[in-house]
Amino acid sequence: MMTMLTKSDKEKLIKRLEEQFGIQKLDFLLILSGQDKVRGYSGSLSKEEILKISEQVNIETIGLYLFKIHEDGIRLTIDACQILKEQIKKNIIELDDLQAEEWFKGHDLEIKEQNNGFKVLKYKDDFVGCGKLSNNRLTNFVPKERRIKS
Repeated sequence: MMTMLTKSDKEKLIKRLEEQFGIQKLDFLLILSGQDKVRGYSGSLSKEEILKISEQVNIETIGLYLFKIHEDGIRLTIDACQILKEQIKKNIIELDDLQAEEWFKGHDLEIKEQNNGFKVLKYKDDFVGCGKLSNNRLTNFVPKERRIKS
């Protein structure tokens, strides 16, 4: 089931994204799909047109999966990190070559940093994903199909 976010809900979400990552705007129609996943749609159909179509046919998904809302923060997808890279200013961890290789293989990383929470990972000039730091351990959320085989 999908739910279109209201203007108020979108504003609250952008406020959280700004506090967490520095992201100040989302030029998408935001759609909440199962398990607190937020998708962004930027096509030519209006919210009303999408809802009308969904009455006629079952729309499983529409738009691009951007992030998941957790109680303790928002976890960006790899795609969202790429799309929003110009806006991401906070909670960035820079990876070296060895850390990046381990990350791309799907392994968690040992990171010495004080502030726990969701972090965007940067390797050279690219944002390569989002992990959750807790007790100096950065949990990897790279989907299996996107990992480098080791």
